[in-house]
Amino acid sequence: MSKGFRKSLFGFNTEDVLRYISASDNAAKAKISKLEKEKAELISKIEAIEKEKAELNAIAEEYKNKKEYIKLMTDNTARIYLAAKSTSKLMIDNANESRKLIEDANETRISALDDVQEAMKDLKEKINTASKSYSDEVDELSISFENLKNCINDNYTQTESALDEFNTLANKKI
Repeated sequence: MSKGFRKSLFGFNTEDVLRYISASDNAAKAKISKLEKEKAELISKIEAIEKEKAELNAIAEEYKNKKEYIKLMTDNTARIYLAAKSTSKLMIDNANESRKLIEDANETRISALDDVQEAMKDLKEKINTASKSYSDEVDELSISFENLKNCINDNYTQTESALDEFNTLANKKI
């Protein structure tokens, strides 16, 4: 496996061998630099996804708090309705009027609950999409790291092999 080395008096031309080793070293350094840049870009993407996940979690918490608030308001409305129903005969007209107002408010709240429920469904879908995307990117990153590891191991093996050949040649010259 001479790689185009010229012959000299005691084997291959030393300058050719040194140029080959230097070129191999430069190629390996360039590849490592490129892979480190790709690694940094992937880490940046992961951080952006984690930030987005945190934002989505905050939105989910906000919707949860709003849902609890609406439930509390609905419970309070029901209590008000029951209290109005148990009032005296003199307040029946007022209670009926209050009931009508409460029913309208309940319709509004139900509509708001429907809107919140729809928003929660949308949020769930977005979270699932973000989670899937995050999982896919982590899988890709893992594969990339495995490929990088294999590439580094291959470069190391090739370098060791070239070094052994060089040492063999050097020993033969001695």
